[in-house]
Amino acid sequence: MNIYLLAVGNKMPDWVTKGYHEYAKRLTSDCQLKLIEIVPGKRGKNADLVRIKKSEGEKILEAIPKGCLVIALEVKGKPWTTPELSRQMDRWLHGGQDVALLVGGPEGLSEACVARADV
Repeated sequence: MNIYLLAVGNKMPDWVTKGYHEYAKRLTSDCQLKLIEIVPGKRGKNADLVRIKKSEGEKILEAIPKGCLVIALEVKGKPWTTPELSRQMDRWLHGGQDVALLVGGPEGLSEACVARADV
């Protein structure tokens, strides 16, 4: 099984990259974490944040591999404890379907991404 982490952002600080690699190597051999970085829109003093969020969402949706169970990681979503997340991952692993975790930029995920998500 593959877990795709589709995240808006690039050129992450070293501590983020190290953390990602640490968690990726903790997974079992039959489960691989694959990072897909979505280049963020340019934000500036007069940036159109609504347009940027929508554009980032379109890029995320285009990058979702076919056949994945899509999960939106959203601030307003249902929080999972570590044991709950562990149970979810076990279900995904035994469900035989790849998983795509969506992470938006500073303004969050677009409405289209949230609507597309299975969870």
